[in-house]
Amino acid sequence: MERASGILLHITSLPCPYGTGDFGPEAYRFVDFLQSAGQKIWQVLPLNNPDPLGSPYASVSSAALNTLLISPDQLVSDGLLPKNALPKPAPVQLVDYGMVKLQKTLLVQKSYSHFMGHASQEQKKNFAAFQQAQDGWLPDFSLFMALKDHHASKPWHQWPQELANRQPESLSKWAKKLAHEIAVHEYGQWLAFSQWERLKRYTNEHGVVIIGDLPFFVGRDSVDVWTNKQLFLMGADNKPTFVSGVPPDYFSKRGQRWGEPQYDWGAMQKTGFAWWIERFQRLRQLYDIIRLDHFRGYHALWYVPSGAKTARIGEWRDVPGEKLFATLLAQTKKLPCIAEDLGFMTDSAYALRDSLKLPGMRILLFAFSGYADSPHLPENFVTNCVCYTGSHDNDTARSWVTKTGRAIERHNARVYTSASNEEFAWKLIKAGMHSKADTFIAPMQDVLNLGAEARMNKPSTKRGNWLWRMQPNTLTQYLSDKLRKLTESAGRG
Repeated sequence: MERASGILLHITSLPCPYGTGDFGPEAYRFVDFLQSAGQKIWQVLPLNNPDPLGSPYASVSSAALNTLLISPDQLVSDGLLPKNALPKPAPVQLVDYGMVKLQKTLLVQKSYSHFMGHASQEQKKNFAAFQQAQDGWLPDFSLFMALKDHHASKPWHQWPQELANRQPESLSKWAKKLAHEIAVHEYGQWLAFSQWERLKRYTNEHGVVIIGDLPFFVGRDSVDVWTNKQLFLMGADNKPTFVSGVPPDYFSKRGQRWGEPQYDWGAMQKTGFAWWIERFQRLRQLYDIIRLDHFRGYHALWYVPSGAKTARIGEWRDVPGEKLFATLLAQTKKLPCIAEDLGFMTDSAYALRDSLKLPGMRILLFAFSGYADSPHLPENFVTNCVCYTGSHDNDTARSWVTKTGRAIERHNARVYTSASNEEFAWKLIKAGMHSKADTFIAPMQDVLNLGAEARMNKPSTKRGNWLWRMQPNTLTQYLSDKLRKLTESAGRG
């Protein structure tokens, strides 16, 4: 990458007036802010459907987009929704995923009804073209979602056996029975993809590239597992035999038991890694650069027995990552990716990263343990890395330095930056900006110098995450000028 900087801000955190951030006007205003502030990168979290608690890392589909991100304002401007059908604007508060899901589900249904009666020939043609282009995953996804709706959102493994086991006669019967519901889900995906494509094009035209995530695992209750059980370590009872997680580390003394089914890498390899290749190709259309979450997993994975309550119990097993990436490169020729190489890494995992010439990650909040050789200290950086003040899993810089960091680390950080608690976030941003890392990215929360109330996620906890939203009118000219001045002084302008 060329020397550049940017901001990490997930779409849900934008200050839109309909319960959550979306692909509408506030997203475009944020792009304008990035350009004005001299930033060349916008990093987002996964755009997949989140779980009921809002986690975009536990989606029902690795291919589908989150329809909660559809902009009502754009539906009206595109003639796909009557203005009188707009939801009532509300103050910007923490995301209430249950409420937003009900609201956006009704919105898509209203829009589909309007589309069927008022769409132009061009719009109908575009929808049909989308259905044809996404035929590899869209029909299965839409049937899956229609069946979930019909079965009161129960996971697929609790459906009747003929559906859970995908008996062709049963699938055919239900596809006919739920034809309207399936069409609505396909329509919702068209809306989401169309709005994101337009936003991405605007972003790129304004000199900004988008970094997006590839979550390593997919959830058990996903269309991916339902349609490809042979590619996962699943028993005949539709229960996983081993699940995902990591052993005890910086984030958790008990380890993290994520619970997704482990892949059957032997079966994956026999298909030429077709499922992975298709997944990479789809993400290359969504993002300019892909952040490979849990890069350690492409070399070895922590296999937790499905009956274990924590991730303390488990074992490392090798993964054919070299063969996977060789197959991928043979087809795509380019690998514009970032390796999330945090946590427990081995020399072999680093060697895989380096053989692919991928930049790794450096987190400044990890730099102050007192070890002079810490790879997270700016003086120890290599140029081919991406420096962050913190990631979506960290507390904000201000909250960390005032209360949640270890006392010795907070002391070391204040000494290192010569900063008071009030100044610390921006002093940390300055350190990252002026480091030799090719790329520097700051979470928006640190740019705004916010406290614990703005934390996005706390690993190993299930509730209270993914909720933060930026307030309206915070993207001031003063903030833009301040960020641009610092960026230019660091040679990233």
